[in-house]
Amino acid sequence: MTILGKRYSRAERGPRLRRVRGERGTMALEMVILAPILLILFMFLLACGRYFQTSSLLENAARDGARSASQTRSLAAAQGQVDEAVTRTMDQAVKSCKDSAGGTITTAFAAGSPLSVEVTCTINYRDLGLLGIGGDTTITKKFSSSVDPYRGVRDGSQP
Repeated sequence: MTILGKRYSRAERGPRLRRVRGERGTMALEMVILAPILLILFMFLLACGRYFQTSSLLENAARDGARSASQTRSLAAAQGQVDEAVTRTMDQAVKSCKDSAGGTITTAFAAGSPLSVEVTCTINYRDLGLLGIGGDTTITKKFSSSVDPYRGVRDGSQP
């Protein structure tokens, strides 16, 4: 290379005389690479949020159902209280879980014994199909509350 009549070797030129390449297009390239990664991360966070919110609501429904059922005098009334608690609590859940939520009494209804309520629902992830987790997840929560031993119980039949 010749500069002002003087020849320089490649080693003498150093980095200051090298041709500087433009950075045109690097932002577009970064967005092409980062946008799908950020979108997948966002969808994953939505799926996690949906799961944990529903799990918390199911715990609340099981607790409320068991406590209100333990105050009743018959198995039929207790199951009615469980159904009412599940319906009331799951109104805040996603539609797929709200439609599939159900609670059952899983132990005998007898004075002084623990009354266990199990609440189950199915979460639909098909609208988050971009992640490849499309499908359903079933969540079950259980809670026990003691039936008052001094309270009269009309029927001690099995559920």
